[in-house]
Amino acid sequence: MSGRLRNTLLVLITVICIVGIFSSRAEQAEFTIRVAFLASQDDEDYIGAVAFRDSLRRQLGKRVEVQIYPSGQFCGNERECIEALQSGILEVHQTTIGGLAGLYGPAQVLDLPYLFADDAVAECVMDGSVPQAMGEAILQEGLGLRLMAVGNTGGWRSFAMVDRRIKNVADLAGLRVRTLPSALEQEMVRELGASPMALPFSEVYTALGAGMLAGTKNSIQDVMGMKFDDHIRHMFVDRHSYMAAIWWYSAKGWERLPADVQAAVMIAFRELAAATRRAAKERETPAIERFLAGGGAVDYVTSEQREEFRAATRTLRKWYQDKYGGDWLPRVDTAIAECERGGSK
Repeated sequence: MSGRLRNTLLVLITVICIVGIFSSRAEQAEFTIRVAFLASQDDEDYIGAVAFRDSLRRQLGKRVEVQIYPSGQFCGNERECIEALQSGILEVHQTTIGGLAGLYGPAQVLDLPYLFADDAVAECVMDGSVPQAMGEAILQEGLGLRLMAVGNTGGWRSFAMVDRRIKNVADLAGLRVRTLPSALEQEMVRELGASPMALPFSEVYTALGAGMLAGTKNSIQDVMGMKFDDHIRHMFVDRHSYMAAIWWYSAKGWERLPADVQAAVMIAFRELAAATRRAAKERETPAIERFLAGGGAVDYVTSEQREEFRAATRTLRKWYQDKYGGDWLPRVDTAIAECERGGSK
């Protein structure tokens, strides 16, 4: 047998084996759920996706196969992922509130700066009636998305700066700061006297290195996870917005699931949300320690500084109401007040 023929046979045998493996999986699983997101495996999103997969395995065994696609492997940007959800090609995807803004602007009410006092209040609101009603409104508008859970993707947004230490609002004057493509986030940066620059997360590292940005609005976990600390030297930890991770199921894909599988999926999403929140909290202190060990400086906002920044961005409430109207803002205020009293709304 010639060498060329032997190599050809080996390739054919390998292909047949691979096809056999995937065919076997397909035969074993009644349903396949594809989970895709843009973050890497070193992220809360991936931790949540694994918790989701493990939960379904415990509940349903081999009836459902969960395939996880991190780092844009399934869809390369937010728009592609949303379109894949809407068409039913993709079952599960995660967006931030800012990432959702282009599809449903009123959702930005949950991104107003300095809205939540702490994790407990933020989680209470995110588990309550406001996100649920917002999800129902999005579904009723025919956008093809079913809101399943709200987790966390990085903790809290703060100001991460290249070479400017932030002590007061004036320190941001004239600086170019990266934001999500969210009208509210960009307006917030303007009200603080800085210049917003909307960039995809994957382009921030290069922009920082090229001197296009003076800083970014990200958590310390994201700074370290994306190696932004190669350029970022100062963190002003003001925790101005909770980094909610909104998890969606394709409306078309949901209709393909029988009731018992739907029930199991809902349980799995609750475990996903809990896993991401737990991971965000557990990863913050080690990230800060690594940043400090690398020569970075961390300043935690004082009560006086927080009040100054809140006052400087207070007009965002009117901006939001003028732009989107409706009763979302008073509903959020009511929910926050109830959660701060120890209940849920």
